[in-house]
Amino acid sequence: MLQKSDLINYFQSSFTKPEFKGIGTEHEKFIFHCKNKKRLEFEGDISIQDLFQFLISKGWQNNEYNSSNQLISLNKNGASVTLEPGCQLELSGKILKNVHQTCTESYEHLNELQEYAEQKNLCIIGLGFDPISKLEDIKFIPKDRYNIMKNYMPKVGNRGLDMMTRTCTVQANFDYFSESDLIKKFVVANRIQPIVMALFCNSPFRESKLNNFKSNRLLTWQDTDQERCGIKKKFLSKNFTLEEYINYVLNVKNYFLKINGKHIDTTSYSFLQLLEKTTNDKIIQEYNLTISDWINHLSTIFTEVRLKSYMEVRGADAGKWDMICALPAFWTGILYDEEILNDLWEETENWSQEGILELYQEVPNKGLQSNLMGKNLSEIGTWLLNISKQGLNKRGYLNSDGQDESIHLEKLQNIIKEQKTPADVLIEEFNKTGEINSILNQRYY
Repeated sequence: MLQKSDLINYFQSSFTKPEFKGIGTEHEKFIFHCKNKKRLEFEGDISIQDLFQFLISKGWQNNEYNSSNQLISLNKNGASVTLEPGCQLELSGKILKNVHQTCTESYEHLNELQEYAEQKNLCIIGLGFDPISKLEDIKFIPKDRYNIMKNYMPKVGNRGLDMMTRTCTVQANFDYFSESDLIKKFVVANRIQPIVMALFCNSPFRESKLNNFKSNRLLTWQDTDQERCGIKKKFLSKNFTLEEYINYVLNVKNYFLKINGKHIDTTSYSFLQLLEKTTNDKIIQEYNLTISDWINHLSTIFTEVRLKSYMEVRGADAGKWDMICALPAFWTGILYDEEILNDLWEETENWSQEGILELYQEVPNKGLQSNLMGKNLSEIGTWLLNISKQGLNKRGYLNSDGQDESIHLEKLQNIIKEQKTPADVLIEEFNKTGEINSILNQRYY
């Protein structure tokens, strides 16, 4: 039977030797019909199923099917293409050694999508929140676990269904080398995550209108499920422990178990209750949890920094290609330089935990114009970008033009210099035209 010690060992067995560390990048995007601005659906003549067949012609392979034997994911050379509940398309990239490689991977993926889009008159849009569609206009893809989540979300928040169908993000994934390294990376990432979120604000529209928010995606996540989302105060403490994270996850409601090939709704129970068999359901009581159930449960924790067999930083709005590259670049310079990580561990310890949490709540509305403990985010952002650049310079990975990975920070440096996030640029464009379609037609990657 599964024991708590097995859960601890799951993380400890995931420690990676520093020389084998890698970078994984995941990014989601919306696909619309250019003419009527309706979202691409799961099946039909022009659909996700048709797109998957196109990608198969490019060397992708069938990976996963739903209960109706419909294709729902592809893989190729360690990367995968998957679907979010509203048919948002996601690339989960291969684990790569440097940011140049992950940026090339993203570029090649987007080129494939663009080829299909031009054939079918589709628009591929990198924004954090669907700028046009109403919730009732979007069909959920037929996937059992999504049906369970769809029924559960309205019980724990007001925007969970929006989160599932109308948001897109870019995230970066990193290895940890020991328990102390895991703790430092996790705590430092949580402390500076709201600043990164502010730089990446890119979703000012909701149902074709401005609604005074720079990130409707982050606004949505903040009202999805307080139990499993956000930044927790305990994650900001120098005294944070791995066991504390495990205890936190244990007490979060479990979405489902797959028993005898069927997804069983377990949203009434925390993982701890399932582990201790303190449930009223005979089928669930008789089932013995496995480490795969723990892994599935970890994937349904939606905090802004998440621990699995690696660490995910998840707070950024989706964006164009240069912003996709910028996210792993920024975090690589911070998290993969031991000296820099140790310095930030000490320096951010002086930051007010309440101030960080207040900033997190403020960012969706004010973006880069937010403040942390009386300091403008541009000042703190400049400082962090310079630190990240130092880390990337020291790594010394050069592209074919002899440039190191810090070249991918240029977009963020310009955002700071001009005091304009991608959301601010979109707002300016909209205020000039008063019409959203002309803006969206420019939103190609």
